[in-house]
Amino acid sequence: RVYRPNDSMTRQEFVVSLIRFLHVDTAQYAATQLPFADSDKIASWALDSVRAAYAMGLMTVSGRDGQLYANPASTITRQEAMAIIGRTQPKGYQEADLSAFTDSAAVASWAQSYIASMVSRGIIAGNNGKLDPTGQVTRAQVAKMLYMLS
Repeated sequence: RVYRPNDSMTRQEFVVSLIRFLHVDTAQYAATQLPFADSDKIASWALDSVRAAYAMGLMTVSGRDGQLYANPASTITRQEAMAIIGRTQPKGYQEADLSAFTDSAAVASWAQSYIASMVSRGIIAGNNGKLDPTGQVTRAQVAKMLYMLS
């Protein structure tokens, strides 16, 4: 296998990486029914991890036309990755003031508290004074975030 650290990650690749990092026994979630209209688009190698992430309340979904979508093959954004990782952590950590980052206004409201607590704990630090919340997260960046959790 090739690591390709500068490549972006899809939502399903990210979820598989996180679930493996957390040592989740995905067999416990085998019976979990996914509510996604695009569940058939989830790769077989990712299905168990997506079920676990959904059941654990980690995976966010988007809705349109009255249906929910997992968007498994879509590239995950930095704020999506940070929010999902943040959901794995206990509540109550101090939250950093994100205004130090020049693009803090671009952070979605649903991701702000997760990102602020991860900045406070040193799990993420931004780059050149920016968080780049809607940018693509690279494999290397995900590896660093997971490393900083351990």
